[in-house]
Amino acid sequence: MKNILSIIQDEKASIKLEISGEDLLNFSNDLINRAKHELSVKIAEARKEKYLTKEEVKEMCGVCDATLWHWNRKNYPKTIKVGNKVRYRMSDVRKILEGSTNNQNKYYERKKGHSERIYPGRNNFI
Repeated sequence: MKNILSIIQDEKASIKLEISGEDLLNFSNDLINRAKHELSVKIAEARKEKYLTKEEVKEMCGVCDATLWHWNRKNYPKTIKVGNKVRYRMSDVRKILEGSTNNQNKYYERKKGHSERIYPGRNNFI
């Protein structure tokens, strides 16, 4: 028997299928098994996720408490509450760092040779 999914994907015209109960059961079991596999992969990735403290994020991103406070108000990066502690996903921090190297999603940038922060949209006199 030809795989039902490949028949549906290959044919461009409207199709009428006559399927035995056994074939339908095999098809549904195949769909369920694929969904389980995809879900288990996502769960495994979520378990590998590392959560960072505020101090670790400040050090990695080179920002201060005030910047993190402003980011939190904008849900950037989204915080995770663990009891009464705040944590940040490592994947979110990586996105920020990748964005800052690509000149995207930056809240500030440092001018070469200066330690002052340059804020977009403001008059910055150095």
